[in-house]
Amino acid sequence: MKYLKRPIAFLALLLFMMPFVFLFILSIADGWNFPHLLPSGYSTERWSRLMQNSGGLLQSLQLSFFIALIVAIVSTITGFTISRSISLQRKKKYLLFACYFPLALSPVIYSLLLNHFFILFNLSGTFTGVVIAQLIITIPFSILLLRSFWNENIRALEQVSTTLGSNLQQTIFRVLLPMALPQLLVCFFQTFLISWFEYGLTTIIGVGKVQTLTLKVYQYIGEANIFYAALSSCIIVFPPAIFLWINKRFVFSKLN
Repeated sequence: MKYLKRPIAFLALLLFMMPFVFLFILSIADGWNFPHLLPSGYSTERWSRLMQNSGGLLQSLQLSFFIALIVAIVSTITGFTISRSISLQRKKKYLLFACYFPLALSPVIYSLLLNHFFILFNLSGTFTGVVIAQLIITIPFSILLLRSFWNENIRALEQVSTTLGSNLQQTIFRVLLPMALPQLLVCFFQTFLISWFEYGLTTIIGVGKVQTLTLKVYQYIGEANIFYAALSSCIIVFPPAIFLWINKRFVFSKLN
Protein backbone atom coordinates (compact mmCIF):
# COMPACT_ATOMS: atom_id res chain seq x y z
CA MET A 1 0.00 0.00 0.00
CA LYS A 2 2.84 2.41 0.78
CA TYR A 3 4.10 2.15 -2.82
CA LEU A 4 0.79 3.59 -4.00
CA LYS A 5 1.02 6.71 -1.84
CA ARG A 6 3.41 8.65 -4.09
CA PRO A 7 1.51 8.04 -7.36
CA ILE A 8 -1.78 8.92 -5.67
CA ALA A 9 -0.25 12.08 -4.15
CA PHE A 10 1.22 13.04 -7.53
CA LEU A 11 -2.14 12.47 -9.24
CA ALA A 12 -3.93 14.57 -6.60
CA LEU A 13 -1.37 17.37 -7.05
CA LEU A 14 -1.77 17.18 -10.83
CA LEU A 15 -5.56 17.42 -10.59
CA PHE A 16 -5.26 20.32 -8.15
CA MET A 17 -2.85 22.25 -10.39
CA MET A 18 -4.71 21.67 -13.65
CA PRO A 19 -7.15 24.62 -13.29
CA PHE A 20 -4.29 27.01 -12.46
CA VAL A 21 -2.18 25.76 -15.36
CA PHE A 22 -5.17 26.05 -17.68
CA LEU A 23 -5.83 29.65 -16.61
CA PHE A 24 -2.18 30.61 -17.09
CA ILE A 25 -2.02 29.03 -20.56
CA LEU A 26 -5.26 30.76 -21.50
CA SER A 27 -3.87 34.11 -20.30
CA ILE A 28 -0.88 33.88 -22.68
CA ALA A 29 -2.70 32.25 -25.62
CA ASP A 30 -3.06 34.15 -28.88
CA GLY A 31 -5.95 31.97 -29.93
CA TRP A 32 -7.43 28.65 -28.93
CA ASN A 33 -10.00 27.27 -31.31
CA PHE A 34 -11.81 23.94 -31.38
CA PRO A 35 -10.76 21.20 -32.05
CA HIS A 36 -7.09 22.12 -31.41
CA LEU A 37 -5.72 20.64 -28.20
CA LEU A 38 -3.27 23.51 -27.64
CA PRO A 39 -3.38 27.24 -28.45
CA SER A 40 -2.24 28.35 -31.89
CA GLY A 41 0.36 30.70 -30.37
CA TYR A 42 1.60 32.29 -27.15
CA SER A 43 2.29 35.88 -26.16
CA THR A 44 3.03 37.76 -22.95
CA GLU A 45 1.47 40.94 -24.32
CA ARG A 46 -1.46 40.85 -21.90
CA TRP A 47 0.85 40.51 -18.90
CA SER A 48 2.91 43.42 -20.23
CA ARG A 49 -0.25 45.51 -20.54
CA LEU A 50 -1.07 44.61 -16.96
CA MET A 51 2.11 46.30 -15.74
CA GLN A 52 1.16 49.34 -17.85
CA ASN A 53 -2.29 49.39 -16.18
CA SER A 54 -4.01 48.78 -19.50
CA GLY A 55 -7.75 48.39 -18.92
CA GLY A 56 -7.34 49.39 -15.27
CA LEU A 57 -6.39 45.88 -14.11
CA LEU A 58 -3.43 47.04 -12.03
CA GLN A 59 -5.55 49.74 -10.43
CA SER A 60 -8.27 47.18 -9.64
CA LEU A 61 -5.63 44.89 -8.12
CA GLN A 62 -4.38 47.67 -5.85
CA LEU A 63 -7.92 48.67 -4.92
CA SER A 64 -8.91 45.09 -4.05
CA PHE A 65 -5.76 44.65 -1.98
CA PHE A 66 -6.28 47.81 0.07
CA ILE A 67 -9.97 47.06 0.66
CA ALA A 68 -9.21 43.49 1.75
CA LEU A 69 -6.29 44.63 3.94
CA ILE A 70 -8.35 47.27 5.74
CA VAL A 71 -11.29 44.90 6.18
CA ALA A 72 -9.05 42.11 7.52
CA ILE A 73 -7.21 44.34 10.02
CA VAL A 74 -10.35 46.06 11.34
CA SER A 75 -12.33 42.80 11.49
CA THR A 76 -9.61 40.93 13.36
CA ILE A 77 -9.04 43.67 15.95
CA THR A 78 -12.75 44.33 16.43
CA GLY A 79 -13.64 40.65 16.50
CA PHE A 80 -10.98 39.95 19.13
CA THR A 81 -12.18 42.85 21.32
CA ILE A 82 -15.91 42.16 21.03
CA SER A 83 -15.53 38.39 21.44
CA ARG A 84 -13.72 39.05 24.73
CA SER A 85 -16.53 41.33 25.91
CA ILE A 86 -19.18 38.78 24.90
CA SER A 87 -17.35 36.04 26.81
CA LEU A 88 -17.85 38.07 30.01
CA GLN A 89 -21.62 38.29 29.56
CA ARG A 90 -24.06 35.90 31.22
CA LYS A 91 -26.33 35.62 28.18
CA LYS A 92 -23.51 35.38 25.68
CA LYS A 93 -25.25 32.63 23.67
CA TYR A 94 -27.92 35.12 22.56
CA LEU A 95 -25.27 37.66 21.53
CA LEU A 96 -23.39 34.99 19.58
CA PHE A 97 -26.63 33.88 17.98
CA ALA A 98 -27.19 37.45 16.77
CA CYS A 99 -23.84 37.30 14.97
CA TYR A 100 -25.23 34.65 12.64
CA PHE A 101 -27.89 36.95 11.15
CA PRO A 102 -25.57 38.93 8.82
CA LEU A 103 -24.14 35.62 7.59
CA ALA A 104 -27.51 33.90 7.07
CA LEU A 105 -28.61 36.02 4.11
CA SER A 106 -27.15 36.13 0.63
CA PRO A 107 -24.73 39.09 0.27
CA VAL A 108 -26.79 40.40 -2.66
CA ILE A 109 -30.07 40.34 -0.68
CA TYR A 110 -28.34 41.77 2.39
CA SER A 111 -26.81 44.61 0.38
CA LEU A 112 -30.20 45.41 -1.21
CA LEU A 113 -31.69 45.72 2.28
CA LEU A 114 -28.90 48.06 3.40
CA ASN A 115 -28.51 50.03 0.19
CA HIS A 116 -31.11 52.65 1.20
CA PHE A 117 -29.06 53.61 4.27
CA PHE A 118 -25.84 53.82 2.27
CA ILE A 119 -27.55 56.15 -0.21
CA LEU A 120 -28.96 58.20 2.67
CA PHE A 121 -25.48 58.75 4.16
CA ASN A 122 -23.82 59.32 0.74
CA LEU A 123 -21.77 56.13 1.05
CA SER A 124 -23.13 54.42 -2.06
CA GLY A 125 -20.56 54.10 -4.83
CA THR A 126 -17.63 55.01 -2.57
CA PHE A 127 -14.54 53.22 -1.30
CA THR A 128 -15.61 53.84 2.31
CA GLY A 129 -19.10 52.47 1.66
CA VAL A 130 -17.75 49.22 0.22
CA VAL A 131 -15.40 48.78 3.19
CA ILE A 132 -18.21 49.40 5.71
CA ALA A 133 -20.54 47.03 3.85
CA GLN A 134 -17.96 44.25 3.95
CA LEU A 135 -17.22 44.91 7.64
CA ILE A 136 -20.90 44.30 8.44
CA ILE A 137 -20.30 40.68 7.38
CA THR A 138 -16.68 40.10 8.37
CA ILE A 139 -16.89 41.45 11.93
CA PRO A 140 -19.61 38.95 13.02
CA PHE A 141 -17.60 36.24 11.25
CA SER A 142 -14.50 37.24 13.23
CA ILE A 143 -16.43 37.20 16.51
CA LEU A 144 -17.71 33.69 15.84
CA LEU A 145 -14.26 32.53 14.74
CA LEU A 146 -12.44 33.91 17.80
CA ARG A 147 -15.05 33.03 20.42
CA SER A 148 -13.43 29.63 21.05
CA PHE A 149 -10.25 31.35 22.25
CA TRP A 150 -11.97 32.71 25.35
CA ASN A 151 -12.27 29.41 27.21
CA GLU A 152 -11.98 28.73 30.92
CA ASN A 153 -8.19 28.31 30.78
CA ILE A 154 -7.72 31.72 29.19
CA ARG A 155 -10.05 33.33 31.69
CA ALA A 156 -8.14 31.71 34.55
CA LEU A 157 -4.82 32.83 33.09
CA GLU A 158 -6.15 36.37 32.75
CA GLN A 159 -7.24 36.36 36.39
CA VAL A 160 -3.85 35.06 37.54
CA SER A 161 -2.11 37.81 35.57
CA THR A 162 -4.31 40.43 37.21
CA THR A 163 -3.69 38.94 40.64
CA LEU A 164 0.06 39.17 40.11
CA GLY A 165 -0.21 42.93 39.51
CA SER A 166 -0.67 43.18 35.75
CA ASN A 167 -3.04 45.84 34.48
CA LEU A 168 -5.47 45.28 31.60
CA GLN A 169 -3.14 46.66 28.95
CA GLN A 170 -0.22 44.50 30.09
CA THR A 171 -2.46 41.43 30.27
CA ILE A 172 -3.71 41.95 26.72
CA PHE A 173 -0.38 42.73 25.04
CA ARG A 174 1.92 40.44 27.05
CA VAL A 175 -0.32 37.48 27.87
CA LEU A 176 -3.40 37.25 25.65
CA LEU A 177 -2.13 38.46 22.27
CA PRO A 178 0.92 36.13 22.17
CA MET A 179 -1.33 33.17 22.97
CA ALA A 180 -4.01 34.25 20.48
CA LEU A 181 -1.57 34.98 17.63
CA PRO A 182 -2.25 31.78 15.62
CA GLN A 183 -6.03 32.30 15.84
CA LEU A 184 -5.64 35.97 14.98
CA LEU A 185 -3.60 35.10 11.89
CA VAL A 186 -6.24 32.60 10.77
CA CYS A 187 -8.94 35.22 11.32
CA PHE A 188 -6.91 37.80 9.38
CA PHE A 189 -6.40 35.44 6.43
CA GLN A 190 -10.04 34.33 6.38
CA THR A 191 -11.48 37.84 6.47
CA PHE A 192 -8.95 38.99 3.87
CA LEU A 193 -10.11 36.24 1.51
CA ILE A 194 -13.79 36.98 2.18
CA SER A 195 -13.21 40.59 1.17
CA TRP A 196 -10.90 39.63 -1.71
CA PHE A 197 -13.49 37.38 -3.39
CA GLU A 198 -16.56 39.41 -2.38
CA TYR A 199 -18.81 40.32 -5.31
CA GLY A 200 -22.43 40.83 -4.26
CA LEU A 201 -21.97 43.61 -1.70
CA THR A 202 -19.36 45.38 -3.82
CA THR A 203 -21.62 45.33 -6.87
CA ILE A 204 -24.70 46.73 -5.10
CA ILE A 205 -23.06 49.18 -2.69
CA GLY A 206 -20.28 50.16 -5.08
CA VAL A 207 -22.80 50.56 -7.97
CA GLY A 208 -20.04 49.75 -10.45
CA LYS A 209 -17.88 52.71 -9.43
CA VAL A 210 -15.60 50.69 -7.12
CA GLN A 211 -13.99 48.42 -9.70
CA THR A 212 -12.40 45.64 -7.68
CA LEU A 213 -10.60 42.76 -9.34
CA THR A 214 -13.56 40.42 -8.81
CA LEU A 215 -15.81 42.80 -10.70
CA LYS A 216 -13.25 42.90 -13.51
CA VAL A 217 -13.34 39.10 -13.85
CA TYR A 218 -17.14 39.08 -14.17
CA GLN A 219 -16.97 42.01 -16.56
CA TYR A 220 -14.59 40.16 -18.90
CA ILE A 221 -16.70 37.00 -18.66
CA GLY A 222 -19.80 39.00 -19.55
CA GLU A 223 -17.95 40.44 -22.55
CA ALA A 224 -16.88 36.92 -23.61
CA ASN A 225 -13.27 38.08 -23.36
CA ILE A 226 -11.96 34.75 -22.08
CA PHE A 227 -8.27 35.63 -22.40
CA TYR A 228 -8.44 38.73 -20.18
CA ALA A 229 -10.83 36.87 -17.87
CA ALA A 230 -8.13 34.19 -17.51
CA LEU A 231 -5.51 36.88 -16.84
CA SER A 232 -7.69 38.46 -14.14
CA SER A 233 -8.38 35.02 -12.65
CA CYS A 234 -4.66 34.27 -12.46
CA ILE A 235 -4.15 37.49 -10.53
CA ILE A 236 -7.10 36.91 -8.22
CA VAL A 237 -6.02 33.39 -7.17
CA PHE A 238 -2.43 34.41 -6.44
CA PRO A 239 -2.96 35.89 -2.92
CA PRO A 240 -5.06 32.91 -1.73
CA ALA A 241 -2.31 30.56 -2.89
CA ILE A 242 0.25 32.53 -0.87
CA PHE A 243 -2.00 32.59 2.19
CA LEU A 244 -2.59 28.86 1.98
CA TRP A 245 1.16 28.31 1.96
CA ILE A 246 1.67 30.68 4.91
CA ASN A 247 -1.14 28.97 6.82
CA LYS A 248 0.38 25.55 6.26
CA ARG A 249 3.96 26.64 6.85
CA PHE A 250 3.59 28.82 9.94
CA VAL A 251 0.08 28.95 11.42
CA PHE A 252 -1.08 25.32 11.37
CA SER A 253 2.33 24.12 12.54
CA LYS A 254 1.93 26.26 15.66
CA LEU A 255 -1.63 25.12 16.25
CA ASN A 256 -0.55 21.49 16.03
